[in-house]
Amino acid sequence: MNFGFRSLFIFLIFFCFAQKAETHPWGGLAIDSDGNLYFTFICPLVDEDHYACVMKIDSFSVLSEVLKSSRSPSDIVLERTPNHTIYAAERTGSQSSYRNTLWKLNSDTFEQALSTINQSMFHIQAYALDNEGRIYFSKENQILVKENLSATPKLLIESDERISLIEWGPSEVLYFMARGNIYKYQNQKKQLIVENLRKPDPDNLPFQGANIFFDMVVDENENIYLAYYGNREILKVDTAGKVTSILSSEAPWSPHGIDIYNGEIYVLESTIGDGKWWKFWKEDVEITPRVRKLDSKGRVSTIYSYHAQ
Repeated sequence: MNFGFRSLFIFLIFFCFAQKAETHPWGGLAIDSDGNLYFTFICPLVDEDHYACVMKIDSFSVLSEVLKSSRSPSDIVLERTPNHTIYAAERTGSQSSYRNTLWKLNSDTFEQALSTINQSMFHIQAYALDNEGRIYFSKENQILVKENLSATPKLLIESDERISLIEWGPSEVLYFMARGNIYKYQNQKKQLIVENLRKPDPDNLPFQGANIFFDMVVDENENIYLAYYGNREILKVDTAGKVTSILSSEAPWSPHGIDIYNGEIYVLESTIGDGKWWKFWKEDVEITPRVRKLDSKGRVSTIYSYHAQ
């Protein structure tokens, strides 16, 4: 979904007030074809630098670090194809000249697929990949597509609003969120599915300026699921545009990653730090990760929750 949560929150507050962005690219949860779970988070803090990491939880609930950003501050955003091939997009550097790098998971190792400072060649405002390796990414109100890693991007979609989330769904359908509206793009046509998802005054806003959506996934029946960080909940949108809240995060937790595996929904959440300088991977009011699962019968269980040693 990095600049680190400290910088993330400052960035969010600034840009939400400036009305220039709906979401900052940070967060994400993705599951591979073997059921291993990956999520992005700030690396365990050992000094004042803030490096983004990709963490892995295997079938034995063992946590390990599998990718660490090359610079601080940094972003890493996770994505997967419909067949569960995992990618990680890393952004480092300053706003005017930051570098975008795309990593692909092969076995247990992330291998660099492309890296560029040319924002027109690849940009991680939001991105998605299909099973054939095409890369879709957004820049402001446009979605561009690269037919392969070295291809020059072509304009695919132009929206009236800034595009904050993209997801490649079943049946060769591309879904995207522009502001609080969700669209699907199929057969060169854009169709509105639901509008005004973002509440103007959420009941469970984590903090001022955090009224955002962080992640989106589409199931085999074309139902859309969203991690609504700004109201501490998971939303389901069916094919008719009906919206249902299916999972809530109790304070101080908020969701910022989601994926589906074998019909079960997995959610990445984190706590909200207390004070000017937050500490990561600490207990109580500090910032820690948690992963929960909502099974097909509506039962909620905790897959992973950090506890300081």
